[in-house]
Amino acid sequence: MKRHHYLLFPALALVAGALHAQSSGRGPTGQMLYPARGQGVQQAERDKFECHEWAKQQSGFDPAALQAQPAPQQAQAGPSTGGMVAGAAGGAAVAELADRDASKGAAVGLLGAGLRQQMQQNRQLSAQQQQALQQQAAVAQKRGTYDRGFAACMEARGYVVK
Repeated sequence: MKRHHYLLFPALALVAGALHAQSSGRGPTGQMLYPARGQGVQQAERDKFECHEWAKQQSGFDPAALQAQPAPQQAQAGPSTGGMVAGAAGGAAVAELADRDASKGAAVGLLGAGLRQQMQQNRQLSAQQQQALQQQAAVAQKRGTYDRGFAACMEARGYVVK
């Protein structure tokens, strides 16, 4: 019976080592890594860490620290009540002076105020979207620089990186 235990433990060690190698066969941003010179798991982990630190320092990008960017604030669904009241009052006053129909003027003023506020909100949202796109492009550029640096470092240490 003891003989079987001795055979079982090396088999478990091989399986555990293979599972660990599979889980650590990727770089920080998902690249596949293959130890072309027969590097062991501990050496591969050390090389990955050192290359990660070097690429992070070179690029200014850390994939481990990357967090989701907050979503841009949404514009209000419609114009504010204060702007609508002011527009309606202004329209009513002008209409009263012009053709003595304050209700028609209030409706026109209300519509004008709503359109003006909607245009302002659209401009603000467009500026926010443009800023978000610029931030995403900057992060993507840094990530590309990091990926290339990490891959170059790992390849120099004898790994195939895909």
